Amino acid sequence: MLGRSIYRLLTSHILNATCLLLAITTGRVNGQSSAEVRQALHDLHNDKIPGNCVRATNWLLQHREDVKEDLLDELYKTDTDSQEGDAIFYVLFNTSSFAPDERFARLVIARLAEQDSQVQNGVIFELKRDAGDLEPIHTPGAHWEAWPFMNKHFSTFEPLLKEQIGRTNNVFVLWGTAWLFKKRGLLRDYSTLFTPAILDSVAANLRADNQRYNASHAVRLFLLLGDQSLPALRKEASSGDRQSRYLAAAAIDALTKGSHNAFGYLNANLNLTGVPFGDEPADPSWLPEAIKKYHVYQADSDESTTESVDPYP
Repeated sequence: MLGRSIYRLLTSHILNATCLLLAITTGRVNGQSSAEVRQALHDLHNDKIPGNCVRATNWLLQHREDVKEDLLDELYKTDTDSQEGDAIFYVLFNTSSFAPDERFARLVIARLAEQDSQVQNGVIFELKRDAGDLEPIHTPGAHWEAWPFMNKHFSTFEPLLKEQIGRTNNVFVLWGTAWLFKKRGLLRDYSTLFTPAILDSVAANLRADNQRYNASHAVRLFLLLGDQSLPALRKEASSGDRQSRYLAAAAIDALTKGSHNAFGYLNANLNLTGVPFGDEPADPSWLPEAIKKYHVYQADSDESTTESVDPYP
């Protein structure tokens, strides 16, 4: 009887200690209280309070391994605004242990076409940071950081990117997808996915339409695809739009003749050196002189007009 009494006493003490420990830790996520997590998620919203989203993002980034499931739950809510969504993407992109599933991957791909129309580049994070293990990007924005993340988890994103080619007319998405396929050594295998109809729609981006950088993305895509692009470019070379006509003619000469003048013209009017991530290509030694022959207008900047480009050739 005495032995049983001692056993019951010890058991009671152990249970009491366990309950006390649970009480102390209730409402905490591996050292972060649930209240702290909720406040950080609240501060991600676009509430016009300067700096609170950046501070909350940095706090979540410091604790990203502990709060990644909370971030996913928040992302999947229907009332998540664009700023909050981009901040969550940023933290999860830079959480090394995070493995995306198809649901998350589809959200990432859907985000790409938005570009910076809802959340301006650099609002949430800057380029110089100590986070994650992704290859470096050149413009701070969720739609840019998505590309090295998709490259890291390529097996998850590959079929969805192939599917998206036939579903989107967004030239940023089409160019980035082709670029990523080329980086992975797959563009030759998947080039037929870029059908004549798709390339005709891409060529329309050469026109003066006051959409930033769409002409640059279009020409980058045409140069990646090579001779496959020529039919669409030849149609656009007879366009009534002055800018489109000259850019298409220069792109044709660049592809068929390797013309230095053509590359000079294109680089004077467009940004062709941009890449989704990693090192930008070095300019050939002859390019600066070729550019000097033409006035630099940046044809597809937001100041573009139908009279903005020099004639070509």
